[in-house]
Formats: sequence, C-alpha cells, structure tokens
Amino acid sequence: MARFLDRRVVTKKGIHDTTGGNMQQDPESRLMRTQKTQSELPRTTTPLAPTNLFTQRIMPQPAMKKRPNHAQWALWQLLGLAVLLEVAYLALYPLVASSGSTNIVARQALLGLFPWLPHLYWTTLFPALAQNVAHRLSSVNVLGLLLALAFVLVLLAARVGDRAARARLSPSQVRTIFSTVIVLTGIFGLTYLCAPSVMSQDVLLYGLIGRMVIVYHVNPYLVAPTAFPYDILYAAIARGLHGPTVFGPIWVDVSILVVVFAGGSVAHVLVGFRLLGLTAHLINVVLIWTVLTKLKPEARIAGTLLYAWNPLVLLMSVAEMHQSVVIVLFVLLAVFLFQRKSLILSWVFLLLAVLTNALSLLLLPLFFAVQRKESRDVTCSINRPHDKSALYGSSLWGLGTACVSVAVVLLAYAPYWQGWGLAGIIDSLRQAVLQNGAVNSLDAVLLNLPLKLPSAVYGLIVPAHWIIVAAVVVGGLLLFGLWLVDSLRFALLFTSWLFLALLVLLPTYWPWYTLLPLALAICAMGRGTLLLAVLMTMGATLSYYYWFWQPSWPGQALVTVSLPMLLWGWTLFFSSTWQMTHTNEPLPAAGTGKRPSRPSHPSWPFRRR
Repeated sequence: MARFLDRRVVTKKGIHDTTGGNMQQDPESRLMRTQKTQSELPRTTTPLAPTNLFTQRIMPQPAMKKRPNHAQWALWQLLGLAVLLEVAYLALYPLVASSGSTNIVARQALLGLFPWLPHLYWTTLFPALAQNVAHRLSSVNVLGLLLALAFVLVLLAARVGDRAARARLSPSQVRTIFSTVIVLTGIFGLTYLCAPSVMSQDVLLYGLIGRMVIVYHVNPYLVAPTAFPYDILYAAIARGLHGPTVFGPIWVDVSILVVVFAGGSVAHVLVGFRLLGLTAHLINVVLIWTVLTKLKPEARIAGTLLYAWNPLVLLMSVAEMHQSVVIVLFVLLAVFLFQRKSLILSWVFLLLAVLTNALSLLLLPLFFAVQRKESRDVTCSINRPHDKSALYGSSLWGLGTACVSVAVVLLAYAPYWQGWGLAGIIDSLRQAVLQNGAVNSLDAVLLNLPLKLPSAVYGLIVPAHWIIVAAVVVGGLLLFGLWLVDSLRFALLFTSWLFLALLVLLPTYWPWYTLLPLALAICAMGRGTLLLAVLMTMGATLSYYYWFWQPSWPGQALVTVSLPMLLWGWTLFFSSTWQMTHTNEPLPAAGTGKRPSRPSHPSWPFRRR
C-alpha cells in the first residue's frame, strides 16, 4: 500500500502515475498531497515506529475489563446465608418451648420475662403449616432437620470466607468482612439469649452455688445444695444434686458475681448467665480472628465463621450457657498474650482455666514447654546464645512462673480454705477427674449391651477402670507431644488432640465438651484435626437432639462418637489414596494442557489474553 501511495501524485489535472506521463508537479499539488497524507497519520507516529494506517482506522480499541469485587460478592453471600440462619434459629423457638424435656420452671420464668416470645413462633403465625408438619413429622424431627440445615449453612459460609480470602482482599475489605461477621454473630447471640427454655440444668446449678455463698453464707465445697430444698433455684433443678460442688474456685467466684447482679429471680439468673455467655462468645470470636491473623491469615475468615455461627457453639455458649465458653475464653486469651510475648500473663490465664475446670490441667505441660522455649529464644536474641546471662534469664523465667502459679492458686482457694484445707482440694480434684458414672458415652454403650460380657471384660468397662484406660491413652499422647512440640501452632494442635481423645474416651459425654477442642483446632488449622473437630461437633449436635427423645437413647454414642470418627477415618483414607495415586503423574509441559471442552475464541489482535 505504501508503494501504491508512492506511485500516485495529485495534480490539478488528476492523478498520474509517477513512473510515466507527466512527471512535472506544481507547488500547489505537492502541498495538497502533503496535507492529505499528514491528515491520515496519527499524531504519535514517528519515523522509528511505523503504523498500519488501515488497522488504526478500522479496529476498535479493547475495552478495559472491570476487576470483580470479591469482597462485595462475599458480603452479599454471607448476608444471604445469615438471613437463612436467622430464620432457622427463630424456627427453633416453638419446637424447644413445646418439648416436654425442657425445664418447666425455667420456661415459665423466661416467658414471664419475655411475654412477646409466642408472637414470634411460626406455629402461631402459620397454624395451617404447623398442623401439616405435626401430621407428617414430629416436632423433635423438625428440630433435628433445622439443626442439620443450620450446619450446612455454616459450612457454606465458611466456604464463602475461604474463597474470599484467596482473592487478595485489601485491608479495608477485610475489616468490612470482620465487622459484618461480628454484627451478625451478635444478632444470632441475641436470638439465643431470648430462647424460651433450657434443656440442661447446669445454669440453674451455677446460680444455686452463687446463692449458697451470697444468701446462706456457706462454703459450697463443704455443704451440698441439698441442704437448701426451699430455695427457688433448688425447686427448678430436677435431679443430679448429690454432694458439694466440683467446680473450680474461679467458677464459683463468677457465679457469685452473676447472682449479685441477678438477684433472687430465676429469669434474671438465667438471663445473667446468658449475657455472660454471649459476651464471652463475642470475645472468643474476636480472639480467634486475631490469633489466626498471625498464625494463618488466609484461614481467618473461614475459621472465625466455623466458630462464630456454629449452632452448637451458640447453643452451649448462650442458650444453655456452660462454663466451657469461659474456659475457651481463658485459653484464647493465653494464646493471644503468648503471641504478644507476654508469657507470664499468658500463663496466668492458663491457670485460670485450670481453676475453672480441673480437666484443663492437660493444657499446662505443652504450653509450659512452648513458653520455656520462647523465653529462651527471647533471652538469646538479647544476649549471646552461650552467654551465662541467657541461662540465668531462662532460669529466672522458670522461677517467676512458679512463684506466680503459687500466688494465683493461693488467692483462688483462700476464700474457701477454712474447714476445707489441702485434703479437701485433693478430694475435689479427684471427683472432677475420676467419674463414677457412664452417660452418653462409648462406655455407656458397652455397659448397656444386651449381651452378657465375660467378667474380665465387664471389669474393664466399669467407669472406675475405664477412666484409667483413658488416662493411659491421653498420657501417652501427652508424652509424645512433649517430645515433638516446638511451636505455638503445634501446641494448639496437640492440645486439641488431647481433648478430642478425652471426648471419645471419658465415661461421661456431654455436647459442651466439644467447644474447647473445636476452638483449638480452628486456631491450629490442621486440616485433619479440624475435620475431626467439626465432625465431632456435628455428633454433639445430634446428642443435643437425642435429649428430646423420651426416653433418652442410651446407645447414642454409636452415632454421636463412633460415626464421626468412622467418617473422618474413611475421608482421610480416600484423600490419602487419591494423593498417592496422583503423585507420580508427569506434569504437563509449559504451554500445553488439557484440550478445551468447547471451541476457543479466535486470537484477534485486539483480544487480551
């Protein structure tokens, strides 16, 4: 085309070929040709960068692709799932209130405090639907389906959070997601705060222990609650009161504080403990987010959602309110302070967890080993590794930890020491650790077998002997962990395994036992451990569902404990098999890949790849 333009000139008489004919050009024709040629050239054209004129004139410029807003899309998805979760949680109200397994006194007290609750029942709003559902399914089965649906929605929310974290969100987008999760968690917590009844009587027992100190001025470690049958809370407790309390002194102090503010009303005591559980749950959510930000930032959204919106965690932390949520709070505060190099304060909060429940003693050895290693590393970073001052610094940390431990224990037990003493403390610890009954556990399944077992086997599965087997297994795991532990994340992972082993092997099984191992597994973010913890949480939710059966099923551990472990084992087997069979496959060469399933677009010059 350039040659064609070079062979043609413009004159007054027309267009002539340059190779022949009139070769004479006047100045006007030359000027017209120059102006026409310059008008066709782009302004940025230089002699060093030739430009295709017709391509510039015909082909349009490619439009800039708008970058997808992953944070906004994730927020809309989370909001939609949260609406469905809230509907499912509100739908539990009439099912729990109409159950004959709930505490009648607690239900009447809560309905007297919240008289507007029946107006939220879907059975009141849609009576025809309620009759149809009651005709086809029982209320207990509908409750189980709603809890299963809630778990599915929580897993979907965690999946949304995991996909959003892979999109490299900006700090402002991460803060927006975190704020949304906290606000929605608070809404769910308020929903459970107003739940019309309770299944467990432990929250009433907490209030009675506090009233024994405040109202009757007795030591709960020396006097049994049965000494006050005329108390308003004693009348609400149906069974299970045998001797003095086995709770730790820190929990007795917490119960006293709640009773002081709640007064003598059953409803106020229930709401007071529920407010305590809701506050602890919200703080736990913030701590899990903060801990994961340092340990594994890409997993903080999914991990936080797995704990914050979990139906079992909300049930046991707020509606039923068990001391496990406060133990989780103390442990997470210890982990948070450890990450900030506040080792002594971290150790103090671990001691508070132990002084709340004696089974938390399993936390101390592994965390002591990690803190000792951390103190040595901090000392060596200041001084030379082989300097005597580094050795003295590590020894001073150990001495300071021992002194602080003694001081905390003495201060916790001092108000209850008179008439109790060291022998009483040892006896209380023995009762808390050595369990004499078998309830809802694998041991209970073996004891209730229809077969007559040999005397040797029967002697082994008696709770007093079964707890020894559990202690040997857990002790072996603890020694193995002490041999391998070298970091905070490994300590979290192994403590989660210890409490999962206790969950499986203890003679008594209660759904709130899963809160601590679930929180530890989420913070450690080991895939296998987290999978087992989530499956065991689902089993614990099934156990809560079995509470509504009349009578309760003694072999429920086959579903609540054995089935999750079986699913976990088969999942690991198939995933490991898949990885082994695909490990030796050759990687595709660069630029090659699988054949597309549909025709690809033509590679036009303006198309971006």
